[in-house]
Amino acid sequence: MPRTLLPLLLVLAAPAALPAQPKADPAPAPGDAGANVYRQVLRSTVWVHSDRGGGKLATGSGSLVDKGRRLVLTNYHVVGDVKRATVYFPDYGPDKKAYSDRKHYLERGRLGIPGEVVEVDREGDLALIRLDRVPDGVPELPLAASSPDPGQTVHSIGNPGKSGALWVYTPGKVRQVYGKKWKARLDERTVLQFEAKVIETDSPTNPGDSGGPLANDKGELVGVTQGGATDAQALSIFVDLSEVKRLLNRRSVQALRSDATTTADKPKDPPKPHRDAALKSTDEGKFFSEEAWKQVAAAAEKLLKEKGLDLQIETFAAPPKGDAEKVKAMTPGDREKFFRDFARERVKAEKLVGLYVVINKAPGSLYVERSEAAGGKVSDEVVNKVKAALLGAFKEKKFDEGLAAALKVVLESQGLGGKAEEKK
Repeated sequence: MPRTLLPLLLVLAAPAALPAQPKADPAPAPGDAGANVYRQVLRSTVWVHSDRGGGKLATGSGSLVDKGRRLVLTNYHVVGDVKRATVYFPDYGPDKKAYSDRKHYLERGRLGIPGEVVEVDREGDLALIRLDRVPDGVPELPLAASSPDPGQTVHSIGNPGKSGALWVYTPGKVRQVYGKKWKARLDERTVLQFEAKVIETDSPTNPGDSGGPLANDKGELVGVTQGGATDAQALSIFVDLSEVKRLLNRRSVQALRSDATTTADKPKDPPKPHRDAALKSTDEGKFFSEEAWKQVAAAAEKLLKEKGLDLQIETFAAPPKGDAEKVKAMTPGDREKFFRDFARERVKAEKLVGLYVVINKAPGSLYVERSEAAGGKVSDEVVNKVKAALLGAFKEKKFDEGLAAALKVVLESQGLGGKAEEKK
C-alpha cells in the first residue's frame, strides 16, 4: 500500500545566503548514464517543507517544471490543503557538488524559498507550488515526449526521511504503465483515494521521496514519485507524465503570468507602495540600544519601497491599555488574547499590510500579528520564525541580537538580504 507522509518537527534556523549554482557540470565518465542524469536532474530538484501547524512539518520532494511561471511540481499529499510551502534547491560547494547534509539547509534560513500552492489534482495526487523567486542558474526540468515503456531504465531523486542525506539517487526499471485506483493512509484519521495513470517500477522509495522526479536516460521527466507497497517487494508507484501534462495544461495554470515576458535588462517594476512613508516604530519599553533600533526604520522603509509591505514594532514598559495589575494576574492564555486583540486593533487603525510586533516589559509579553492583507506575501513560517528569534534571544536578555535576527528573517523572506542599510 502507498506510504504515508513523514511528519517532522519544525526546525527554526538562522538565515544565510542563496544557494550557489555551479557554472558547469563536470563531465560524467563515459557510459555512466546514472551519474549523468543525476547531475542534470538534481539542479531542478527541491526539498519541500509543508507546515501543518502545531510544530509539525511534513516534508517531501519536487521539481521545477516551469521556470517562467516559477512552478514546482510535487504530490498533493505532500502539501495537503495548506496555502503556502517552502522549498530548498541544492546548494553547491566549491567542489561543484551539492551539500547533502540536512543541517546545512536548516541552519541557513534563506536557502528556503517560500511559495504559494496554486493548483492541486487531488485525484491524481499532484500539486503545483508557485515560488516567490527562482535562484539564478536553476533550469527547469524538461518533460519527456511520452511515457516510458516496460523494461526502460529510469532514475529518481528524493529526500527520504530515514536517510541521513538529501538528494538521494535511485535507479530502477519500469515494470508496467497502467491506470490505477488506490487508497493511501496518511495518518490515523486521513485516508486519500486516488485514480490516475501510473508507472510501476522496481526502484525502492521511502517517505520523504514523495513528489520527486522520475527521469529517463535523457534527464527528462517521465513521472512523479508517489509511493511504495509495504506488502510487496521491489514495487513502487509513480504518477505518469500524462497526468503531469494534464495538470500543466489547465487553463488556470496557463493563465499564470510568466516571468519569461520580462527581460534581464527590463525587470518587473516593484509594487507601488500603499502609503508614502513607513510606519513609525517606538521603543517605549527601552529594550534596545539606539544603534540596533535604527535598523527597524531602515528595514521598514526597504520593505515598503521594494515589496509594498509594512513593518511596525512597538514596545511598552506597561500594558498599552487596561490595568497593569489586572493584566499581570491573567492566565497566559488570557494575556495572549489581550495582546492579540491590541495588535489587531493597531493593524486595523494603521491599515497595516504586513507585520506588527508588540512587546511589553511588565508583565513580559510578546505578540506577532500578520495582517490579513499580507497573507499571500508573508507565510506562517515567517511569523513563527520572527517570534522564535525574539523569544529565544530575550530569554537570555540578548535583546539587540533578537531584534537583528527577527529583522533578518523578515527581509530574507522577501529576498531583500539580511541587513537593511542604516538611514543616514
